[in-house]
Amino acid sequence: MSERPEDNKPQEEKEPYTPASPVKRILAWVGVVYMVLLVGLNLYPFFHGGAYLTGVAPLFACPGIAGLLIIALYTLRQPDETYSKKASMVVLALVCAVGLGVSLVLGIPPLLEGLGG
Repeated sequence: MSERPEDNKPQEEKEPYTPASPVKRILAWVGVVYMVLLVGLNLYPFFHGGAYLTGVAPLFACPGIAGLLIIALYTLRQPDETYSKKASMVVLALVCAVGLGVSLVLGIPPLLEGLGG
């Protein structure tokens, strides 16, 4: 039995598996939350007589703001970051917390009204 020429080729070495960084995983989860929100918003009229939810746009800022807040807090906890970067992450975390609160205050009442609650 003759050997095929491709059997004699050396195997290509593959790079070892390296998992995604925590920041990439946070961004991936933010994307998952946005997709769930979009699917829910698009399916809502099918189950509620064709009526759309209105006034819930501020709620769509919440996943992005929360993701940015988590990234800021994660970066803040890293011991090898400079003090100036840590200070800017504190400011970013405060701005994100305020923005998240404002978005929730503006978005939850129209959501509850639209859901009939």
